[in-house]
Amino acid sequence: MSKLEHIHMTVNAKIDPTFKALPKAEASRFVDKLLKEIGMKPLGPINWADAEDLDFPGQSFVQMITTSHCSLHLFTHADGTNEIYFDLYSCKCYNTERVIELLDKKFGLLEWHGMLYTRAADKDPQIKVIGNDAIARKQQEVLVETN
Repeated sequence: MSKLEHIHMTVNAKIDPTFKALPKAEASRFVDKLLKEIGMKPLGPINWADAEDLDFPGQSFVQMITTSHCSLHLFTHADGTNEIYFDLYSCKCYNTERVIELLDKKFGLLEWHGMLYTRAADKDPQIKVIGNDAIARKQQEVLVETN
């Protein structure tokens, strides 16, 4: 990867139904482990919130990092299902497989999919669909056309 390459990773997942909450201290510990694993540093304190809209109960955080940011939204549904929506964007390369392992260890990923969007000033952007569900198995790689 070139020095100016940017990676944006998204993960949408159904998670372990026994996972019910992500208090601020727990979110901070997760972010600390994540940043240590990918060799990045925080750019200020974590921004954490408990849902005010009870139609979408759960918690969310955004952590600014020196190379961009990461965020996570946890939704706990009345039917017992739980979901996370995770983003990690950085202009510094990182091991995406380790990030998935950390998410799985913390949240118990059941069905998940996402994408890796890679762009650089001197290359065409690329998108790779990732995951363990049917959507990801059908589409392995998609290249974005540039005009």
